[in-house]
Amino acid sequence: MVASQADVKKSPESIALAMSGQIESLADAGNWGEIQDLLIRLHGIVMDVPEAERRSVLQAIQRSADTVAAKANNARQDVTSKLTDLRRGQAATKAYTLR
Repeated sequence: MVASQADVKKSPESIALAMSGQIESLADAGNWGEIQDLLIRLHGIVMDVPEAERRSVLQAIQRSADTVAAKANNARQDVTSKLTDLRRGQAATKAYTLR
C-alpha cells in the first residue's frame, strides 16, 4: 500500500529530519535556548521512528548536529574574543585613570 503525501509528511522520520533542519536554522540565528528544547523533543520523535529506518535518520541528525556544534563553537569563540577585547579596554581605562 502506498502512503499518501500527508502520511509521509507526518511520519516520525520526516518530523525528526524537519526538526533537525529547524535546529540548524536556530543555530544560524543564535537562538541557543530554543535549540535545547527542540533537542529534547527530537529525542522522543527519534524513538518513534521504526527501527528499520532509525539508523539513516540518526546519521542525518548526526551530520546536522556536527554542523550545529561547529556553529556553536564559532559563536563561543566570537564571545570569547569580544570579552577579551572588553577586558583589554577596561584595563586600559583603569590604567589611564590612574595617571
